[in-house]
Amino acid sequence: MVIGMGIKEGDIITLSAQAVYYSGKAMPDWVKNDRWIVKSVTGDRAILGKNVDGSNDINSPVNIKYLNVVQAAPSGASTASSQAAQSSGTTASTKQAHTGSSGEMSISDRGVELIAKYEGCRLEAYKCPAGIWTIGYGHTAGVQPGQTLPSKEAAKELLKEDLKKYGGHVNSCVKNGHISFPLNQNQFDALTSFCYNCGSGTLQKLVSGRDAATVAEKLLLYNKGGGKVLPGLVKRREEERALFIS
Repeated sequence: MVIGMGIKEGDIITLSAQAVYYSGKAMPDWVKNDRWIVKSVTGDRAILGKNVDGSNDINSPVNIKYLNVVQAAPSGASTASSQAAQSSGTTASTKQAHTGSSGEMSISDRGVELIAKYEGCRLEAYKCPAGIWTIGYGHTAGVQPGQTLPSKEAAKELLKEDLKKYGGHVNSCVKNGHISFPLNQNQFDALTSFCYNCGSGTLQKLVSGRDAATVAEKLLLYNKGGGKVLPGLVKRREEERALFIS
């Protein structure tokens, strides 16, 4: 095992128990307890990309003194990202992002199902606690008293239309630099769910100036309503985080 010196792109490393991010921020245990592929090295600063099974991509800087090489990059290896792809047990269909003609991402069926699970479905119009007429999985645009939907499938189609707006907020955070790490599909889905529940302003607060690992940890803090921790929000945040890091 080589510690610190000789770190290079493509090396597979573990982190010492004392490891922190290059900025000095604390590093969560789930990062320190995994094995990562070095994406690049500049001086004493190494960028960690994917973990060895390809299930997470943190793109975070760490001082090389905290890195322990457990498998050196083979001579002539191309890039860390190509090694991650070779090491990953994730299927191509899971990795593939849902993008439109504009190149922007859109939510997957997995993300839609997570949101539907926590929003609940009502096929007859009702007033939400804020006094707004609502139907289906939280749809409000143009809803009138007495309005009904024929099925949950119809309600889900309305939800998918609504989620284009909230996915758009996530894409906007990427465009304007609030999200500084590359999003995979699961991260996009989790953040769209969060945005649908908490709003675009709270989404921006969550992601601004943070790497992926920090976002995953901070996401769990948004579990209160009226100043009280709500069990339903605790479960939703936990499931969103699990999706985000998977």
